[in-house]
Amino acid sequence: MNKNIKLLALAVALGTTVSFSANAKVNVPYTNQGFYTNAPSQVAVHFVSVKDIENSLKDQKPMTVTFDIDDTLVFSSSYFHYGFDFGKEMGWGSTPKEVLHSQKFWDYIADSADKLSIPKESAKKIIAMHLKRGDKIVFITGRTPRSDAKNGTVTETSRVLQKYFNMPYPPVIWYTSDTPRDGYKFDKTYYLKKVGSSLHYGDSDVDILAAREAGIRGIRVQRSASSTNPQNLNGGYGEEVVINSSW
Repeated sequence: MNKNIKLLALAVALGTTVSFSANAKVNVPYTNQGFYTNAPSQVAVHFVSVKDIENSLKDQKPMTVTFDIDDTLVFSSSYFHYGFDFGKEMGWGSTPKEVLHSQKFWDYIADSADKLSIPKESAKKIIAMHLKRGDKIVFITGRTPRSDAKNGTVTETSRVLQKYFNMPYPPVIWYTSDTPRDGYKFDKTYYLKKVGSSLHYGDSDVDILAAREAGIRGIRVQRSASSTNPQNLNGGYGEEVVINSSW
């Protein structure tokens, strides 16, 4: 989930519709039909299974693989419902906008909410496959880090995700900035290049577009139909889509 998670969640809370194909200032039209996870039926796109991905990598040496977190690895919409409903009592703010700009709210997510999230079964299978290959796993998220967290380090969220996905080590997490860096169009591109990612998984348009801008393979993980984050078009850019990955 891209940094626009904040704006998107705010839009949902206010009952408005906001469409982000990438960063707020960048709108990239879809090139393929694709489908929304909550649509009554799915159209044929470039579906891939975990086994398909594994087979496609069989002749390649271990590599760095990156993942988005929210809606890609875990179900986390409940965080925002709670924040908006109880923000005033918790001292995070009385409006969704105030909550989403409250460092205390993001500290709460890092300290407590992550432990209450539900890991996606599809993500467990993907990560297990990459660990079996010996790939290095790094997480890149649009979240705001905890107030005392240093970017590109192991955090409490790292340890929670390590447990959820039975990883032998806690993953390093990079938190993207609101503004793309070093002249790139998308805020995740800089970090994909920085960590030397060869393959990136994510549920948002910007995950796919940033991967392409970085010159690497981007694979779409389907966003849950129950997510409060507005649906993006799976396969909308002709990208690979992990089959049965909305849960």
